Amino acid sequence: MIRINYDKCVGCLRCTRVCIWTIIEARDGRPSVLEEKAVGCAKCMHCGIVCPEGAIEFDGAPMMISEDKPLVSDTFAEDLETFLLTRRSYRDFREEPVDPELIRHALETAAWAPSAKNQHPAKYIVVQGREKLKKLMDEILAYLQETGQSPEVISEYARGNNMVLGKADTVILAYARDQAINPAADTALALDYADLMLQSAGLGTCWAGYLTRFANTVPALKEYFGIPEKYSFYGGLLVGWPSEEYLYIPERVKRADIIMK
Repeated sequence: MIRINYDKCVGCLRCTRVCIWTIIEARDGRPSVLEEKAVGCAKCMHCGIVCPEGAIEFDGAPMMISEDKPLVSDTFAEDLETFLLTRRSYRDFREEPVDPELIRHALETAAWAPSAKNQHPAKYIVVQGREKLKKLMDEILAYLQETGQSPEVISEYARGNNMVLGKADTVILAYARDQAINPAADTALALDYADLMLQSAGLGTCWAGYLTRFANTVPALKEYFGIPEKYSFYGGLLVGWPSEEYLYIPERVKRADIIMK
């Protein structure tokens, strides 16, 4: 619940201007929380982080993680564009294992991704170690041979090309409640945050479409992961230390179609 400390409040009313549900309104030149609307709070914390005096709390705790104002370098826009244009998908990785703390930090940072009404429905299962991943791949291959689905996965695997897992040391699978407001988009956005964090640390990643699909359909994998009913996997990442170095930014044959009116 939102609470305003009027001993600190200076009446700037910034909080009233950023509240997307108009839960905070101006009364007699001071902000006031409408208790009857507070149940609909989206927990975006905008009111708290725009307050220059730290006068707003949520459930008795400050809304900001630090009282230090974050700074962004003057070259951030250019640096970010370069980073985005040079990001690559990697499927071939070195034998070196991935530090699980790098994975944990990236997934924790993903909590700041946009989410419909701040539900943040994404949950994660991380599998590390090539032996564990080989067992998962064996189950996938057995299922595909039995059902005849995705024959290209079997034929490529026979040629030494694992289309599902590449040579990853680690995989991240994200799942969410199917009845969340927007589970597919929210999960994709969260994974994208994690993806960029991992690549900024020097790791290679690749979106694991085959693995995501098989995690939802292969009975042995569904049993292994054990996610609750009415939950589904909505995305996955292959992770490892890349074995290749890309030297240039590739051209894009397909550029954005943009209509501005």
